[in-house]
Amino acid sequence: MLMEQVRTSMSARRIASDSRSMVIHAEHSWFESIRADKFDFFNKLVKHATSQGVSTRITAAEGAASKLLLTQDHINIMVGDRPGYGRNLLHALPSYIWGFWYLDEVGVFWNSSMRFNRFCPSEIDADKAEYFFNGVSGYMIRENVSKFPQEVRMKTPLQAAAAVVFAQEIEDHVSRSHYLTTEQMIRVTAAACADDLVYVKPHPQQSKAARKAILDICAEYQNVTVSDASVHDLIEASNCVVTQNSAAGFEALMHRRCVITCAKSDYWHATLTPKRSSDLREALKYGPEAMAEFDYPKYLYWFLDRNCLEPAKDEFVKRAWARIKSKVFL
Repeated sequence: MLMEQVRTSMSARRIASDSRSMVIHAEHSWFESIRADKFDFFNKLVKHATSQGVSTRITAAEGAASKLLLTQDHINIMVGDRPGYGRNLLHALPSYIWGFWYLDEVGVFWNSSMRFNRFCPSEIDADKAEYFFNGVSGYMIRENVSKFPQEVRMKTPLQAAAAVVFAQEIEDHVSRSHYLTTEQMIRVTAAACADDLVYVKPHPQQSKAARKAILDICAEYQNVTVSDASVHDLIEASNCVVTQNSAAGFEALMHRRCVITCAKSDYWHATLTPKRSSDLREALKYGPEAMAEFDYPKYLYWFLDRNCLEPAKDEFVKRAWARIKSKVFL
């Protein structure tokens, strides 16, 4: 890749006068992966930038060089989940579904500007949306694709359930996004659906302590089963999906399920968002009926195709560069 690595603040000062440059500020493992050319998103973007006379640099986010570069007149692209607005700042990261990326002015996931956007189904072409939805959801469900590796799909369908609760580990984050805790979601759902089965799936990267806490809570309810089955098997077996703002909740939209998000999320337009335990009880009771007519194909098309970027598409560079040019005069 045609990209210089900026290691020190001294190097950052040296390039201060080069306003026609793009700096990628990458967190943790993203830094090495981008340097190793593992993502078409950056490979194509850097190649195009070079063709436009714009040099590209990469630096470790939060380091001294990164902090200094952010004060200079470059195109700054942040790679990681650190929200922030700036005149020459954009945020890049894969969305809930691999192959579709954020390039956002404010942040990614629940911090993205999508949270403030308006979803208007009447403005979306139904045929294009249906074609897109069938292609993406068909592949994801058929091939058992998820953001994290999943158990092999079961040959025999799981027993039908009233709901599945997908756990996360976001409650200790400095920036709070959740309204209800994992414990509240499990207890309220188990009690509200006392006559029916409820599944609970720990997060694939759940810590041992958090997993034990979940198991202890679930053991108190006879109608609750903890399962590590594929998210697609669990979603298909369940009438409702309860989560905070996980990728599993977004994936459930591909199954046209009623999704209940108990936290701030940028896909709230397609879900019910309870802020109190009583709201969650109401959502579990009336949610499937309330969401029965929701246009899931149009929503996924709007979110992923219209608002995210797909590096595999021919128009990717044109769309990505237009967003960059809207922030910085080139």
